[in-house]
Amino acid sequence: MKNFKTKLSLIAIAVFFLALMTTERASAQFGLSNPLFDVQYNNQFDDSTDFQNLGYTLFEVDTTAPYGSFVSMYMGAINSFTADNGFALIDLDAQPTANYVQYGELALLETITVEGHDNYGVAFQSYYGAYDGADSVFLKVFNGNNDTLIRLHADLPAGSIEDSTHYVDLSDFVSTGDEISFHFVCYSSWGLAWLIDDLVVLAWNPTQVVSGLQDCVDCFINGKPKTVVAIYNLLGQPITDTKVRGTYIRRFDDGSTDKITVR
Repeated sequence: MKNFKTKLSLIAIAVFFLALMTTERASAQFGLSNPLFDVQYNNQFDDSTDFQNLGYTLFEVDTTAPYGSFVSMYMGAINSFTADNGFALIDLDAQPTANYVQYGELALLETITVEGHDNYGVAFQSYYGAYDGADSVFLKVFNGNNDTLIRLHADLPAGSIEDSTHYVDLSDFVSTGDEISFHFVCYSSWGLAWLIDDLVVLAWNPTQVVSGLQDCVDCFINGKPKTVVAIYNLLGQPITDTKVRGTYIRRFDDGSTDKITVR
């Protein structure tokens, strides 16, 4: 009995530290000691068993950079916050097939229940190189029996390479209590590589729409305007290019934060 109780205690301690490590990993992904928003789910692409290939051109979940004949000359590994522990890659030149039009689909096997808020979004790091403008990649969002296909890196010139943090607002088709999941989809001929990492599902209050990163609505302390002291992307990484339109988190000199979309 004593040995049994000792084993139970060791299991309980292991579970506690596993939970602690998971929390620390989620915080570390954002590069901050405290996340700026309510993180409902995060995946660092460090475990290939979280995913399943559904297409005939395969994604790899590993630390392999593009190695096909076209894109390998121009692209290295993704420059994401947790690239060292894994990311997803599809490299069409590295997997030549008889089909001129290739199709890859990577399914996240976990289902996420969103709760506690009115507004939700998903963010992830994406690194993309294409041979021509017909190449297409998508995020597919499943909610019950409905799915929504959202095109990413659209309308880029031939030979483009784009490294970006994508944020997709889910509020129009996701509500509290819904169970959602994600697939990453690629349609193309040869000459395309796509790398993905650091997926997070976020919950927040409604987003303010502003015309500039310094614009603020009702931003006063004791009658004096608050000052923006730091700006982050939706993975919590500091940004310095204040001319890029998109969705961001701002931190003010009083320690408060808000979430904005610049248009």
